[in-house]
Amino acid sequence: MPWRIARVFVVALAGALAWGAAFAQDEAAVPVSREVPLTQAVEEVELRNLSDTYWLKGSAHRALAAGLYDLSYALAVKAKALEEKGAVDFANELVIVDSLLARTQWVEARSRLAELASRERYPKQRVDLREAMIAYAEGDTEAAAESLSAIVPSSLGVGDAAWFWFLRGWATLLEGGREDAAELFESAQNVAAGASPALGAQIGYLVFRSMLESRTASAQTIPQLQNAMLENQGREVRFLYAQQLAVLLYDSGDRDAAIELIGENLAAIPAGMARERAQFRLLAVMAAGLGRVEGRQAMSDLIAANEFPDLMSIALQQAYSQARLEDGVGGSEIRAILDRLIAREREHALLDQALYYRAVFRFLDEEYLGAEDDAAELQRRFPNSPYRRGMLALQASSAWNRYQYRKAANRLQQMRTEFIDLQRDYRLSALIADCYLRAGLQSNTREDFRNAAEAYSTALTNVATVSQGGPLFFQLVYSRLRAGQLDLALEAIDSARLRALAGSEMVWRVQWMALREMRRVNRVAEAYERAQQAVLGESEDPLLKLRLLWLTARLSAVAGDPEYTIDWVNEIEAYVASEAMAGADQDLLNKVLASSLLSLSESHFALEEPEEAVALLERLRRDYAGYESALLSYISQARYLSNVNRTVEAQQLLVSLADEYPQHRLAPVALFEAALNAEQRGQDTYLDEATKLLQRIASDYPESDIVYQARLMQADLLRRLNKFGSAEQIYYLLENEYADHRYRYLAQMSMADTLLAQAEEDPRKFDGAVSRLELLMDLPEAPLDLRVEAGYKLGQAWRSRGEALKAKQLFWLIYDQMLVEALGIRKLGNKGRYWVSRCLFGLAELAKEEGKVDEANSFYLKVIEHRLNGVDLARARLEILEAERPVPLPN
Repeated sequence: MPWRIARVFVVALAGALAWGAAFAQDEAAVPVSREVPLTQAVEEVELRNLSDTYWLKGSAHRALAAGLYDLSYALAVKAKALEEKGAVDFANELVIVDSLLARTQWVEARSRLAELASRERYPKQRVDLREAMIAYAEGDTEAAAESLSAIVPSSLGVGDAAWFWFLRGWATLLEGGREDAAELFESAQNVAAGASPALGAQIGYLVFRSMLESRTASAQTIPQLQNAMLENQGREVRFLYAQQLAVLLYDSGDRDAAIELIGENLAAIPAGMARERAQFRLLAVMAAGLGRVEGRQAMSDLIAANEFPDLMSIALQQAYSQARLEDGVGGSEIRAILDRLIAREREHALLDQALYYRAVFRFLDEEYLGAEDDAAELQRRFPNSPYRRGMLALQASSAWNRYQYRKAANRLQQMRTEFIDLQRDYRLSALIADCYLRAGLQSNTREDFRNAAEAYSTALTNVATVSQGGPLFFQLVYSRLRAGQLDLALEAIDSARLRALAGSEMVWRVQWMALREMRRVNRVAEAYERAQQAVLGESEDPLLKLRLLWLTARLSAVAGDPEYTIDWVNEIEAYVASEAMAGADQDLLNKVLASSLLSLSESHFALEEPEEAVALLERLRRDYAGYESALLSYISQARYLSNVNRTVEAQQLLVSLADEYPQHRLAPVALFEAALNAEQRGQDTYLDEATKLLQRIASDYPESDIVYQARLMQADLLRRLNKFGSAEQIYYLLENEYADHRYRYLAQMSMADTLLAQAEEDPRKFDGAVSRLELLMDLPEAPLDLRVEAGYKLGQAWRSRGEALKAKQLFWLIYDQMLVEALGIRKLGNKGRYWVSRCLFGLAELAKEEGKVDEANSFYLKVIEHRLNGVDLARARLEILEAERPVPLPN
């Protein structure tokens, strides 16, 4: 094929194939990972984050359509890697193939096509079309014709159909049927125009090229064309020969000669041949590219003339594709061209195409706001543009990437409303649901979760398989629960149709979530009854029944029926030994049995039978060593020992757990509880022992979730031991390394207390304490109770320095905000009310020091009136003040 036509043809074809694909091509739900026990595979639900996969695939489609083939390949491959094992998305696989074809990587493309062809129900017609394309690129016309003969055009999408007619036209042209080829080319162009301007431009370009090349056989005809040009000097046909000669010169490797010939003819062509001049400029763009001045000038002139939209569209599309394909050469040039074209005062014929290309460029460069602006402008100016669907998708994807999930959902809903083929697409409904779900997780608003649940419910009406329905079912129930719609969640779980779509594994997971939620909202008895009914009603899946038996045993203990736990555990042991469980995974059975023993021990503790409970815990550690329930038995027994004041034994047992299983997640928890037992004994020796246990957590488990609490407790204990310097170092570390931790305010408060305790010896520490207390008092996001505490301590700090006025102002400010002006006391917890009381006592004491007895009395009366901490002390103070009041002299 002349002028490296295989590469040019495949590049153009691959870029356009994306236009024939539907918007939603993959599973779209994003289940949230929840801890669910006794799952078949792992201890936690680890469902694929399918929405991220969806967006990757959407970006890959848009990159392919825009001609960014290296990027479309990378995105599609990344999306494929996120798919569940064994799953295949044929649309995404074809994006990979088309990207390879565009980059002339025939071997890998053919390998991937062969792999696709081995799959059940693979898209044979689309695969055959690409086989035909490779055959043409390799010059195997017979193989190409054979592949085309097996294709039924009506089975293809719009984009693929356009290419089918083009290939047929090309084959016909090579056989000499020029007129028949022209008709086929016209069909291809008409179909392409109905799909998108970009596809129309690509087809138009190849038609233009193929019609030129059909007159020339090979590079050996170059002298004949040169003679024809000389013989036809002064005639219009000379310029047709010049175009053909330029193509052959380029094909033969003489690029400079081709560019020079094009330039000479551009300078010589008469004014009346405007279209031929535009064609020469198009050839100059293709031969020179935007990396050379000739190509840039030709592109600029072609666009500036604003004539012949078909040729301008071809030039713009090809330049845009090459800008990325050729290692970024010309990227800045095409961006500048797009900017100038869009900024023209007079509307350009390619304005919609330019807005589309720039929007895609910006999106891929993560300039999301600019991309959304271009997309919005395109839709405003061209409401019926064929680019509209792609722009809505781009806006949704951009909003998703900016964490504006509600906006993304709105765009997707707009797409579903406008495009009929999407209205029953469960994947799009699931993606809308996921947008609302993420919005809910982001803002914790029930309305978002309700919207998510409704969208998941809609999606489930259009699915037919467990692989599709399982994750959506899980998300539906989860969203109902987060929306506070527990009864609707239970209704979904009880739906026979949804359970059939979900599969037993998902049914177990949602049952667990729902029953746990029932326990949380104090519907424990109902949860227990529901679990029993589920056990009785489950006959088809032995494994599901076993897990429900286990859950019922757990609920019997927390529902206040510990005596029944014994019966349930006996039934579990019998069921495990039955024929129904003969082929079950032994590890899962061990987990059930171990956990059941733990539940049984808890029931004996509840029945005040500690000896039996401890014996069961010891049996659990002996028979099921290493299982999590066995490790929990250490903690359960230690808590019992601690409750009966056997803290030394409790501490020893907890430390043994950390020593024997140092890599387990419970090890730092055991050390923390061991420290609590040491601290409970109160003496300095044991406090010091506790600090060492807490230091072990910080040293050995720096990634543990409880490191912050361990460090905070360690520093608090060091303060109790009067080791203020060491405590200060830890508080300082917490302030700096955990600046966003939810307990950061506690560390700052404790740091202020520590600095104040050292202020007598080092006055500079007073300023550090004051600055922290001022910050905490004024920080809107800090808990209100803590802000009141900070205000009191700040006032007391100034009072200790003799600054009575400053102290009085601070105490009064809290009194005014909490009890007078804003009645903020209604929002306070017990700790906050305690600190308000301290402020009132402080105001009363300062008033007494100033000799204002009546004022002091009024503050004590406020303590009594609002029933704050220290009511008895306030009454005693009032009596003292009355007793000290001087008796008035008789008149």
